[in-house]
Amino acid sequence: MDNMSEWFINQDLAQFRENALRWRHCNSNAARNYFVKTTGFLSIDLMHCLFLGIAKWIVKWIWVDENILKPETLKEIQKKMNQFQVSADIGKIPGKAPNDLG
Repeated sequence: MDNMSEWFINQDLAQFRENALRWRHCNSNAARNYFVKTTGFLSIDLMHCLFLGIAKWIVKWIWVDENILKPETLKEIQKKMNQFQVSADIGKIPGKAPNDLG
């Protein structure tokens, strides 16, 4: 965690898009693996980020702890979350705003 500033590198969006399209056109897992090894490009599966807790980590460690999301903003988020009524067949939604993340 101490070297977090080294984790995030600004990317050239045009190059990122080109790599994404090239990766998408690979016709096998072996071709994709070779592409990743030779370019260092890796596509990120957002659902896995949610299941692994990466999204929670981003909200807690970056947005909350770095004071990007202020306590008054978090209270507003919680108010809106309390107003949600979700159909029973959709599943569980978070019950607390990010400042309550452990």
